[in-house]
Amino acid sequence: MSLPEMEDIELTKALEMYVKVAYELEEELGIATVSDMAERLNVKAPSVTAALQKLDSMGVVKYRRYQNVKLTKLGKIIARKLLSRNKTLLDFLLLIGVEEEIASTDACEIEHVINPKTIEKLAEYMKKLSDE
Repeated sequence: MSLPEMEDIELTKALEMYVKVAYELEEELGIATVSDMAERLNVKAPSVTAALQKLDSMGVVKYRRYQNVKLTKLGKIIARKLLSRNKTLLDFLLLIGVEEEIASTDACEIEHVINPKTIEKLAEYMKKLSDE
């Protein structure tokens, strides 16, 4: 069985947030746990468990009850792409003078709905600006 393509995986905004948080926790602490994810997302543990079960069935995480969460290769690719989108949007919003707290909130919201072609063009534009 081959690895599903990232474009074949349709994640809701909420599921994307779980992927991002799992990635951030793995990077920061070396592991992601249900309780840490629940705390970070300000949700109850059963909500995290339900999301992780869905993500596990999609091949995005490896999750078994009472064990740590482990992002799969696909999960890490998705998380890095989401973080890259967020950074591009945040950098752009800060560049045009949006206050940092607002820019951070807006970038997080926009990253989940922006068309991939739009973010690609925005990233190209930001790169051109930094090269000048």
